[in-house]
Amino acid sequence: MKKVATVCKLLVVLVGVLTGMTLLSGCEAPLTMGGVEEAQRKPIHRTDRYQAVARHGSNVVVVGNQGVIVYSSDKGASWARTELPNWPALIDVAACPNGNFVALAFAPLVFVSTDNGATWTPRPIPTTESPQALTCAPDNKIWVVGAYTTRWASTDAGESWVETTNDEDALLTTVKFFDPNNGVITGEFGTVMVTSDGGESWETMEPLVDEFYPQTTYFNNPREGWIAGLGGVILHTTDGGESWVSQETETVVPLYGLEQVGETMYAVGGEGIVLKYDGEQWRRFDHGKPIRLYIRAIRALDDARAIIAGVGGALHIIDVGGA
Repeated sequence: MKKVATVCKLLVVLVGVLTGMTLLSGCEAPLTMGGVEEAQRKPIHRTDRYQAVARHGSNVVVVGNQGVIVYSSDKGASWARTELPNWPALIDVAACPNGNFVALAFAPLVFVSTDNGATWTPRPIPTTESPQALTCAPDNKIWVVGAYTTRWASTDAGESWVETTNDEDALLTTVKFFDPNNGVITGEFGTVMVTSDGGESWETMEPLVDEFYPQTTYFNNPREGWIAGLGGVILHTTDGGESWVSQETETVVPLYGLEQVGETMYAVGGEGIVLKYDGEQWRRFDHGKPIRLYIRAIRALDDARAIIAGVGGALHIIDVGGA
């Protein structure tokens, strides 16, 4: 009888526990996804990792990882969002003089938008090499550069491509054109290449000191330009790349973007840094935004404002006050 009594007591305890769990579960607040869904409907997400910004007039396009594109028709006052199928890793974007935007994916793919960033048409690049950067020249010719000193050019918005290479094992990381004839390419091992015939031929200059690895370039004209990269290094030339001078920067973080806003040069990079060139050296500029990680890109909106973009959904307009 003692065993029966013990079993009965255990059953009573078990029933009490189960009843308590039922009551507790009935007291729990229902799981709601409204906040998550509302956040997902916003054009800018905290998980976005923006890589590049381009502007044509009032239209601005920002691209990032996983096929993310945010775009604005009012210089960033408001934004819309689209995500490309298959989540391509978008690494660069450029604006063409005819109003088209072109975005580069590591795939390799170029995407073309003729409606200011709302919709995009994929244009495959027939290659096994990895692209790294693109630009749209003043004649609307698309240029892409990448691995093994490879260059791709398209005169028909990416429907067909012409490929050239120096057959050297170096990664090309930037490409810029000042006009339809003059352009510059930089890359691994201090590579600097210039053209004066619209890219029909490229002259390889003396390599940058210590085989410096450029992350970004900015040229005012074929003679004067800046190159920036790891270690907070910024190099300046006034003779078209024949020689380069290292400029003081007050930082050792990597720098990823260069831009002229008004009459003043700015650089952006790791730890949310913005540098302003005062004519003698680069000094930290207090942009007032809560950015702890890297800023990847900067683009002027007018003579006094610029848009900066980076990791963690960092997308801000900063007032630099002109020169």
